[in-house]
Amino acid sequence: MKKLIIFAAVIIGMSSCKKSFDDLYVNNNKPIGVQASLLFNGLLAGLVDAPGGQLDRISQYQLQNNSYFGNNQYNFGSGDNLYLNLTNVVNMEKQALAAGAAPRNPYSALGKFFRAYYFAKMSLEMGDIPMTEALNGAANLQPKYDDQKTVFSNCLNLLDSANTDLAALIAANDRTLTGDMYFSNNLKQWQKVVNTYKLRLLIHLSKKANSDEDLNIPARFAAVLNDPATYPIMTGMSDNLQYVWLNPTNKYPLNKETFANGSLNNSASTYVGLLTTLKDPRVFVTTDPAPGVVSSGGSPTDFSSFKGGDIGADMGVLATQNGAGVISYINRWRYYSGYTAENTFIIGYIEMCFNIAEGINRGWATGDAEAWYKAGIKASWAFYGVPDAGAMTVYSLPLGVPVSGPYVQSTVNVNFDNYYAQSNVKYAGNNDAGLTEILQQKYIAFFCNSGLEPYFNWRRTKVPAFSTGVGNGNNNMVAMRYKYLSQDQSANTANYNAAIVQYGNVDDINGIMWILK
Repeated sequence: MKKLIIFAAVIIGMSSCKKSFDDLYVNNNKPIGVQASLLFNGLLAGLVDAPGGQLDRISQYQLQNNSYFGNNQYNFGSGDNLYLNLTNVVNMEKQALAAGAAPRNPYSALGKFFRAYYFAKMSLEMGDIPMTEALNGAANLQPKYDDQKTVFSNCLNLLDSANTDLAALIAANDRTLTGDMYFSNNLKQWQKVVNTYKLRLLIHLSKKANSDEDLNIPARFAAVLNDPATYPIMTGMSDNLQYVWLNPTNKYPLNKETFANGSLNNSASTYVGLLTTLKDPRVFVTTDPAPGVVSSGGSPTDFSSFKGGDIGADMGVLATQNGAGVISYINRWRYYSGYTAENTFIIGYIEMCFNIAEGINRGWATGDAEAWYKAGIKASWAFYGVPDAGAMTVYSLPLGVPVSGPYVQSTVNVNFDNYYAQSNVKYAGNNDAGLTEILQQKYIAFFCNSGLEPYFNWRRTKVPAFSTGVGNGNNNMVAMRYKYLSQDQSANTANYNAAIVQYGNVDDINGIMWILK
């Protein structure tokens, strides 16, 4: 009997060792998946386009004055490859479901927003892009390119679906979202972002409002304005989707530690000239007076002391002008004296005000375009600390003085009513002149934020007039699109070749994409 017991114990022991190598290799201390909230947080961080670099030159806010460190050329390469971001959207949605979330959950709802945002951004840069057959991994390594109309139609539908899902989740008091660095998991705030972003996309389609009736652009625009209960939008600056810079973890790209690069960049005349023409006090906050002009007797509070460089000029000319101190820099007090400068808008209330004013101006909806136009200007003034009336203190850095100062402190008296009474500022009505005023003010408000939106708006409207010349490269032209992703030429050749037929079988940066025709 004792032998039988020992034999049975041996059999049981042997059976308990029948585990695969994979089972034995499992490390219970090593994660095998990423939580949806962590993927979500990473996607949020990826939404911002940092200011202070090439994007500001493309939109003609800043320019480079030394060819050793950069240039002002429009010789565009490939657009942004955001398919990794979109893959993370898919993974975020999967992880939420794997963790037990219902089919309709905050991550799936915001996943639709991310899809619309990233696909639309790539399409605005390049034109037709893979969308409906993308994100299938090894199952389809050569996705077809969807035409731009299909991309935008799909993006608008995604935003509508996201809005519906968020409304249902809010009504159900769903509180399962975590990892939100922008709105502390507040779904009501995200619903406003979704619908505000929808207005942006509809404005991008302005050239198609009459020709492509199936897109229902004016009707969709009016539906948002006429039904705020169904389509809530931003109501103030606290609703902004914006990146808040922090010291020491996430410093504003322009700061006292990067000031050495500040002398390599000047303010561009496209931006500064518009401000001084309008006698706009925001120039005192965003721009320094040209130091050589001030040292020669010019006043740091006189609009004539602010001189932007011509971004289309030869680099040698700009270098000479910079050396002589006759062209302005970005305001060093605001942008270089500390580490956090200003928040960077991704989708913001100020832009929305001008978008609504533009839609009403175009006859897409009823409403008071002037009221929205004025609200946008006033909100932008407030962002820069410009009061509606009274005195404000402004700062400038004299020639040769380090970023630590001392700064020249001056007082400027401002009055919004007087500013607005100017014929080139006061809204001219729902006509072409009024539209130009809206677009000019939107361009001013886009300074150093919102990524390529200023360029996209210029490309669509040609307002304000961009400077061109030998300094731009590209045969003295501003490019109209980015090239397709370089890997597609070899890895997705047939579909790539089909996509560039519309540009004469060349991946032409001066080609005119569908949305601009």
